[in-house]
Amino acid sequence: MYQNWFYVGAALICVSVAWLMAEVLGRSQAKRSGIPTKGVAVRISAAAILIAMAGTAYSYFNIYQDYGLASRAELPAAIKAIADAKAAKIAAEIKAKKDAEEKDAAERARLLAEADRQREVAWAQKEAEDKRCGMGAVLSANIRYDLRQEPKEDAEKFLNVAATEVTKTLHYKNIDASTMVRVVGCMGDWREVKITEPLWLADNMGWVPVSVLRDVEYNPGGKRVYTEADFYWESDTIAYRTQLVAAVNKIVRETPGCEKIQPASLALSPTRGTPGDPVFFVTCDAGPAKNVWFRPTDQ
Repeated sequence: MYQNWFYVGAALICVSVAWLMAEVLGRSQAKRSGIPTKGVAVRISAAAILIAMAGTAYSYFNIYQDYGLASRAELPAAIKAIADAKAAKIAAEIKAKKDAEEKDAAERARLLAEADRQREVAWAQKEAEDKRCGMGAVLSANIRYDLRQEPKEDAEKFLNVAATEVTKTLHYKNIDASTMVRVVGCMGDWREVKITEPLWLADNMGWVPVSVLRDVEYNPGGKRVYTEADFYWESDTIAYRTQLVAAVNKIVRETPGCEKIQPASLALSPTRGTPGDPVFFVTCDAGPAKNVWFRPTDQ
């Protein structure tokens, strides 16, 4: 209370001094103008200054009571203790804020680390699943199989509209030994595949059991190695299948522009060769399609 009255008294002293100065200046100007003045206001303002000073002094010397002290001599230590307590409070608040920020930063770091760990686990699981499924692998088929719209045997098939319209019987899109497919999906023992060869079937895709798929061989030079499973064997080719496969692989290795062939095109030439010396042909598919004729002994 006394401290507040001290500030009030100080303010009143300032106001009273300003009032006194204004009255003194006003009286001086009045005298120069010949206007008589009694100087009552000057005396009142001077008295106000004295009263304000007395009240201020009284309040000043009793401020120690505001702090519950017995004497003014204890006031400096009390003020210092209050200042120290205030400084300690500010320091504690700063430390608490810093500790909270450090805790938040540590929690964010923990969450980020956990997110990274979960991503690594998820990526490892995906890699393991992709490896199990052979995602992206290019394979062929060991039998003819109709593509399914879902990964189950009784799922709806994809109708081959063009073939159905020509033959007037139902035909479905399928894969067989002459096709190459890329694995693009996986569910249990089923794989979603997209045909990559022949190119004119490249828009076809669907689900097949993993059991109908087989690996494709390549030589050290990266060229495909064809096997008996890649071809359709007719009555006029099956007797020569071992020699024909060897001859076709030689063509793939050595004939420019024939790094790929159309396996379904392998056939006996109706115009070349004789029954005792047959000639066969296969269609190259690495550039502009062309036929290559050969004998079983061309190995």
